[in-house]
Amino acid sequence: ALPEQCGDLQKDPKSALQEWLQARQQPLPLYELIGVTGPDHQQSFEVMCSVGPHIKTQGVAMSRRIAEQIAAAAALEKLKKCLFCLK
Repeated sequence: ALPEQCGDLQKDPKSALQEWLQARQQPLPLYELIGVTGPDHQQSFEVMCSVGPHIKTQGVAMSRRIAEQIAAAAALEKLKKCLFCLK
């Protein structure tokens, strides 16, 4: 997902997710590297973003940072559709 899909053109998905959670006095997301595959010159990183007990999303990309952004965008999307998921 692109930053503009998170509702703010100025913020990357990780920042947007963190601010969304802070505005609702929720704990910050946790990012966990699940796996790295491929040869050294062409690795693929898989990251999980966890928000509370119910939201877990994954991102896969050629860099860990981008994988985290993808996972954060997916988490924010889920949270906006499912407000009770934080309880």
